[in-house]
Amino acid sequence: MSSIAEVNGMGRLFDGFFRMVKAANKAALVLIYSVIIVVCFLAVVFRYVLNNSLTWAEELARYLFVALTFLGAAYVVPRNGHVSMDAIYLSLPEKARKVIDGIVAVCTVVFLVYVLRAMNQSMAIIARQRWSSLPLPMRIAYAPMTIGAALSLAYLFEMFVNKIRKQGRLDPSYRRVRDCQRG
Repeated sequence: MSSIAEVNGMGRLFDGFFRMVKAANKAALVLIYSVIIVVCFLAVVFRYVLNNSLTWAEELARYLFVALTFLGAAYVVPRNGHVSMDAIYLSLPEKARKVIDGIVAVCTVVFLVYVLRAMNQSMAIIARQRWSSLPLPMRIAYAPMTIGAALSLAYLFEMFVNKIRKQGRLDPSYRRVRDCQRG
């Protein structure tokens, strides 16, 4: 009985951790989007109303758009929000869909690991570079790519664990509930 309680406690901890990560990811996206709007608005006002353009606004907006893209890509992973071609997929039998899902998951993990490795190498190369218009290290501009890839991997791991839990292989309480529903 205590092992079931321990597994359930770990499951709640696991779920709570990912709820917090997703909330932080969402908050970061809202903040970045808000800053983009303010910076672009200020750039337009300064350029066309005050005839004095902000030299840093375009660069900041560009890097914020990159951050928004990579963090947003991670945010939609657990929601299956990425573009996919479902017309053929939905017409396939369940077993074929599971095989395709597995192949897609493996390819995605391989790609994300490659991105993380490439970003790690890039960070070493750009270690001393600065932005052209702001005195900030270039690592700040590249960090969202690494964070987005790492978050995507973490969300894929969460989805995998939740799929196993629902099948009753990892959490004995799920198996017990499933067996009660059958009986």
